[in-house]
Amino acid sequence: MIKKNKPKIYSQFEIDILLFYFSMILFMPIVLVFTYLFEVDTLLNINTFMLWLLIGNFILMAIGTVILAARKDLLKRRVKPVYRFEFIYLLFLFGFGLLGFIVVYDYMGGDRAYIANILVVLFAVLLFLVIYLGRKFFKFDYMKKK
Repeated sequence: MIKKNKPKIYSQFEIDILLFYFSMILFMPIVLVFTYLFEVDTLLNINTFMLWLLIGNFILMAIGTVILAARKDLLKRRVKPVYRFEFIYLLFLFGFGLLGFIVVYDYMGGDRAYIANILVVLFAVLLFLVIYLGRKFFKFDYMKKK
């Protein structure tokens, strides 16, 4: 018997877990984009702010993990053929996360002459990751011809 490689369809629970933890990883850089935009660093000590932001991030991660664990049965029963809106949310996260990592580099005293180099490398890595996640988990392959 010949088995076909059928792609696995992921439940809403797996997609929510993936999106939640990526949101928590990129939470601090995304918030720092807005602090850079509104020049909060002139009003506050940015290192202390980042420490409290990191503590708040871990608290949010713990609360979110408990909530996702409580809704696991309900979310495991939901399945969609394509997670298009979730993928667009992921693109939004990676866009602001990329800017956020550059802001973190700037806040940590990195040389501004190398920001373009770091931006290109981060963009390439994140673009590969977005394409891979889009194909594997979200069943959203925007590179394929129809």
